[in-house]
Amino acid sequence: MNKQIKTDYMIKGMVEDFKKKPNHKLLDQIIGLKFKHIRLKKDITAEAVVQDNKIYFKTIYSLYKFEKGITTTTAKLFALSKYYKYDITQLFERLN
Repeated sequence: MNKQIKTDYMIKGMVEDFKKKPNHKLLDQIIGLKFKHIRLKKDITAEAVVQDNKIYFKTIYSLYKFEKGITTTTAKLFALSKYYKYDITQLFERLN
């Protein structure tokens, strides 16, 4: 099983858990995994994302922390949504 399929299954399971019992930490993990899934789907390396968004991500590890849901901030969320051209409202509609 490749990483893209694995993250897709993880997101679906986490969304179902979130709908049953909302939790801010779980929401951060869902957001991070969703952006990791988009990065893998578009076949963009972590190095390229960090290189193009130096203001928000100082190192590759800061991107990985965001994708794990450890350091989810609004600024990074909007920066990546613009970078990947992803409409965030789709994700929030799915969670409601």
